[in-house]
Amino acid sequence: MIRAMRESRWGRQLQEQATPRAMAGLAALVIILALWGLSELSASVSNLRQDVEEVQRARRLELSLLNDQNWVQQARDLQVQLRETQNSFWEGDTNGIVAAQLQGAVERAARNAELTRIRVAVESAPDALGAEAQSFEISLTARDTDGQFLALFQELSRADHQLVITRLNWRRSNGALDMRIQAPARIQTPEAAS
Repeated sequence: MIRAMRESRWGRQLQEQATPRAMAGLAALVIILALWGLSELSASVSNLRQDVEEVQRARRLELSLLNDQNWVQQARDLQVQLRETQNSFWEGDTNGIVAAQLQGAVERAARNAELTRIRVAVESAPDALGAEAQSFEISLTARDTDGQFLALFQELSRADHQLVITRLNWRRSNGALDMRIQAPARIQTPEAAS
């Protein structure tokens, strides 16, 4: 190719008028352009390879779904699990009703565990757990001079719905107990009730 270029009319004119330094610059420019073109080609091939891998992954997923015919049963199992989980949620028409239910349940558990100076505060967490659920945080402070944690834990586990202890702090010196509990709840909207 280089020989054909030298023998052409343009090539002869270039040899007559160009200095060796200009020829070296031209060669460097041609090499730079060739390297740039090869790098662009390499990037394009890499992008195409990624696209092909993505299509192959999607195809394998479709084939596995078509070959696995028990997905209907899996969907039913997931539906049952969802119902079981939702049944463990506290339910009420308003945040206030749910907060009162939670406060009553935690106070009852603390009294049954023979704690003293019981104070319970319930707050609705700002983050929703989805379209129909919300999380509540319960703060329990009390005196427990005998270390009746096991009795308190057992009483909390007997609650009507789910209560999850997220923090426990007990000072042995004065028996001060500070506990944080999370509880999921579903607030029934008027549209859902009808």
